[in-house]
Amino acid sequence: FISKIHSAYEVLLIMSNNNADHSTTFDWHQHQSFFQVHVAKESFKFNAAHFVAFEGFRERLHGHNYQASVTLFGSNRIGSDGYLIDFGDVKAVLKRICKSLNEHFICPTLSDVIDIAVDEKSVSLRCQDGAFFSFPKSDCAMLPIVHATTEEISIYLYYKILNAFGSERLRNRGIHTIETNVAEAPGQSSSFRFPIPEETNAFDIRTFILGGKIKPRPCFQTKDINCNCANKLSSQLEKLAKAINDGKLKTKGNVTVHDLEVSIESDTEESYAGKETSS
Repeated sequence: FISKIHSAYEVLLIMSNNNADHSTTFDWHQHQSFFQVHVAKESFKFNAAHFVAFEGFRERLHGHNYQASVTLFGSNRIGSDGYLIDFGDVKAVLKRICKSLNEHFICPTLSDVIDIAVDEKSVSLRCQDGAFFSFPKSDCAMLPIVHATTEEISIYLYYKILNAFGSERLRNRGIHTIETNVAEAPGQSSSFRFPIPEETNAFDIRTFILGGKIKPRPCFQTKDINCNCANKLSSQLEKLAKAINDGKLKTKGNVTVHDLEVSIESDTEESYAGKETSS
């Protein structure tokens, strides 16, 4: 019985050798495979305040519990130390970046719709709609971004990681691309993937933004959600016209949004008081 097994094995071995085409031996190193390292930890988070502003639009000041992660893409070979890159090195860099943003106001220093003034102790922001903010300088993260969105914060994160390691070190390890991800809430995140340049030079985030003015976003309307913005705007304009006609708009210099809001509120309060008296 044993001899029959050996005979069968010999036959299979001979058939395998005869059918093998050694000229087309599979080369694993030429295959479209690569190594990548992904680092995401619960501790890679930062709590920060911000608002998004562009031509004709500004969010209210609010905050998020942001979460960050990074993926580094390499070739189909790893270093002689067995790593594409050491997890510990990546974690240390990402943790340091998150710490620098934690419990800060994210100030977009390249904004084209916010006038930003910085002195020794404070940072002041004046917006198109007349809103004014003043923060302690130590409470602000002054980022070279145009809008405080997760998309642009992702670009900033890429830039900080690239500068922490340097292009030469990363490219020498076979790493050719970095992808960063920033989430402002569960299920809401933005990613930025970009090749590693030959040299670690500062790049302008504005080169990643489309030109032209963006119109304020339209109201969200579905069969179940009906927007009443048009009616509200019409009502506010009527109140504003009445306040101007009644001479209640009293201001020195240029008229601000705040002046208009005060006029509308004043007219609304008087109308309410008149109803109370008549009743």
